[in-house]
Amino acid sequence: MKTFLCCLLLPLFASAQTDLDGLWEGHMTVGGIYSDEALPMQLYLTTSEDGVIEGRSYVTLPDGRILRMDLEGQLYGDRSMGMMEIAFVGDGDNAIMPEFNRQYQINFKPDLWESELRGFWQEVTDETFKGTRRRGRMVLKKAKSARA
Repeated sequence: MKTFLCCLLLPLFASAQTDLDGLWEGHMTVGGIYSDEALPMQLYLTTSEDGVIEGRSYVTLPDGRILRMDLEGQLYGDRSMGMMEIAFVGDGDNAIMPEFNRQYQINFKPDLWESELRGFWQEVTDETFKGTRRRGRMVLKKAKSARA
Protein backbone atom coordinates (compact mmCIF):
# COMPACT_ATOMS: atom_id res chain seq x y z
CA MET A 1 0.00 0.00 0.00
CA LYS A 2 2.81 2.42 0.86
CA THR A 3 4.49 1.72 -2.48
CA PHE A 4 1.26 2.41 -4.34
CA LEU A 5 0.78 5.69 -2.47
CA CYS A 6 4.37 6.75 -3.19
CA CYS A 7 3.90 6.00 -6.89
CA LEU A 8 0.79 8.19 -6.95
CA LEU A 9 2.47 11.11 -5.20
CA LEU A 10 5.86 10.94 -6.95
CA PRO A 11 4.82 12.99 -10.02
CA LEU A 12 3.42 15.68 -7.72
CA PHE A 13 6.68 15.96 -5.75
CA ALA A 14 8.86 15.66 -8.85
CA SER A 15 7.19 18.63 -10.53
CA ALA A 16 7.25 20.82 -7.43
CA GLN A 17 10.56 22.60 -8.09
CA THR A 18 11.88 21.06 -11.30
CA ASP A 19 10.07 23.06 -13.97
CA LEU A 20 11.71 25.81 -15.98
CA ASP A 21 8.93 28.38 -15.55
CA GLY A 22 9.55 31.15 -13.06
CA LEU A 23 12.31 33.33 -11.70
CA TRP A 24 15.99 32.36 -11.85
CA GLU A 25 18.71 34.28 -9.99
CA GLY A 26 22.48 34.24 -10.26
CA HIS A 27 25.22 35.94 -12.22
CA MET A 28 26.80 36.26 -15.63
CA THR A 29 30.48 36.87 -16.25
CA VAL A 30 31.67 39.68 -18.47
CA GLY A 31 35.12 40.17 -19.97
CA GLY A 32 35.43 36.75 -21.59
CA ILE A 33 34.79 33.07 -20.98
CA TYR A 34 37.50 32.81 -18.31
CA SER A 35 36.75 36.11 -16.55
CA ASP A 36 35.79 36.22 -12.88
CA GLU A 37 34.11 39.63 -13.22
CA ALA A 38 30.41 38.95 -12.68
CA LEU A 39 27.18 40.92 -12.80
CA PRO A 40 23.99 39.94 -10.94
CA MET A 41 21.41 38.51 -13.32
CA GLN A 42 17.82 37.29 -13.23
CA LEU A 43 15.76 35.49 -15.84
CA TYR A 44 11.99 35.17 -15.76
CA LEU A 45 10.95 32.33 -18.09
CA THR A 46 7.75 30.68 -19.29
CA THR A 47 7.52 27.64 -21.57
CA SER A 48 4.76 26.33 -23.78
CA GLU A 49 3.74 22.71 -24.39
CA ASP A 50 5.97 22.53 -27.48
CA GLY A 51 9.08 23.86 -25.67
CA VAL A 52 8.95 27.47 -26.86
CA ILE A 53 10.51 29.74 -24.22
CA GLU A 54 9.58 33.37 -23.66
CA GLY A 55 11.00 35.55 -20.96
CA ARG A 56 12.87 38.58 -19.78
CA SER A 57 16.45 39.09 -18.59
CA TYR A 58 17.46 41.55 -15.87
CA VAL A 59 21.17 42.40 -15.62
CA THR A 60 22.32 44.76 -12.86
CA LEU A 61 25.09 47.00 -14.20
CA PRO A 62 28.00 48.21 -12.03
CA ASP A 63 26.32 51.62 -11.58
CA GLY A 64 23.18 49.93 -10.19
CA ARG A 65 20.95 50.41 -13.22
CA ILE A 66 19.10 47.36 -14.53
CA LEU A 67 19.14 46.41 -18.20
CA ARG A 68 15.97 44.55 -19.24
CA MET A 69 15.63 42.54 -22.44
CA ASP A 70 12.87 40.29 -23.80
CA LEU A 71 13.96 36.75 -24.69
CA GLU A 72 12.73 34.03 -27.01
CA GLY A 73 14.03 30.52 -27.49
CA GLN A 74 13.53 26.78 -27.54
CA LEU A 75 13.82 24.05 -24.89
CA TYR A 76 15.08 20.78 -26.39
CA GLY A 77 14.48 17.19 -25.29
CA ASP A 78 17.92 16.90 -23.68
CA ARG A 79 17.09 19.87 -21.38
CA SER A 80 19.36 22.22 -23.28
CA MET A 81 18.02 25.48 -24.60
CA GLY A 82 18.92 28.26 -26.94
CA MET A 83 17.60 31.77 -26.39
CA MET A 84 18.13 35.15 -27.97
CA GLU A 85 17.45 38.69 -26.80
CA ILE A 86 14.80 39.99 -29.18
CA ALA A 87 13.80 43.39 -27.78
CA PHE A 88 15.06 46.10 -25.48
CA VAL A 89 12.54 46.88 -22.73
CA GLY A 90 12.94 50.58 -22.08
CA ASP A 91 11.02 52.93 -19.88
CA GLY A 92 11.72 55.99 -17.73
CA ASP A 93 13.94 53.95 -15.40
CA ASN A 94 15.61 51.96 -18.17
CA ALA A 95 16.73 54.39 -20.85
CA ILE A 96 20.14 52.80 -21.53
CA MET A 97 20.33 51.00 -24.85
CA PRO A 98 22.56 47.93 -24.81
CA GLU A 99 25.66 47.98 -27.00
CA PHE A 100 24.71 44.57 -28.43
CA ASN A 101 22.22 41.72 -28.10
CA ARG A 102 23.15 38.34 -26.64
CA GLN A 103 22.30 34.79 -27.50
CA TYR A 104 22.37 32.10 -24.84
CA GLN A 105 23.21 28.39 -24.82
CA ILE A 106 22.08 26.92 -21.51
CA ASN A 107 21.70 23.54 -19.83
CA PHE A 108 18.76 23.07 -17.49
CA LYS A 109 19.47 20.82 -14.50
CA PRO A 110 16.17 20.14 -12.74
CA ASP A 111 16.42 19.11 -9.10
CA LEU A 112 13.94 18.84 -6.25
CA TRP A 113 15.96 21.11 -3.98
CA GLU A 114 18.15 23.31 -6.19
CA SER A 115 17.45 23.44 -9.91
CA GLU A 116 20.13 25.17 -11.96
CA LEU A 117 20.71 26.88 -15.30
CA ARG A 118 24.34 26.82 -16.42
CA GLY A 119 25.64 27.99 -19.77
CA PHE A 120 27.18 30.62 -21.96
CA TRP A 121 26.22 33.86 -23.67
CA GLN A 122 27.77 35.54 -26.69
CA GLU A 123 27.37 38.77 -28.59
CA VAL A 124 25.10 38.55 -31.63
CA THR A 125 27.19 39.65 -34.61
CA ASP A 126 27.71 38.82 -38.27
CA GLU A 127 31.42 38.30 -37.53
CA THR A 128 31.05 34.95 -35.76
CA PHE A 129 34.76 34.19 -35.45
CA LYS A 130 35.92 37.71 -34.62
CA GLY A 131 38.43 37.60 -31.75
CA THR A 132 36.85 40.57 -30.00
CA ARG A 133 33.36 39.02 -29.89
CA ARG A 134 32.07 39.41 -26.32
CA ARG A 135 31.25 36.20 -24.46
CA GLY A 136 30.74 34.95 -20.94
CA ARG A 137 29.34 32.30 -18.62
CA MET A 138 26.20 32.24 -16.51
CA VAL A 139 24.95 30.28 -13.52
CA LEU A 140 21.45 30.76 -12.12
CA LYS A 141 19.41 28.95 -9.49
CA LYS A 142 15.63 28.72 -9.28
CA ALA A 143 14.31 31.37 -6.90
CA LYS A 144 12.52 29.96 -3.89
CA SER A 145 8.78 30.47 -3.86
CA ALA A 146 7.38 32.93 -1.35
CA ARG A 147 4.88 30.22 -0.39
CA ALA A 148 7.62 27.88 0.86
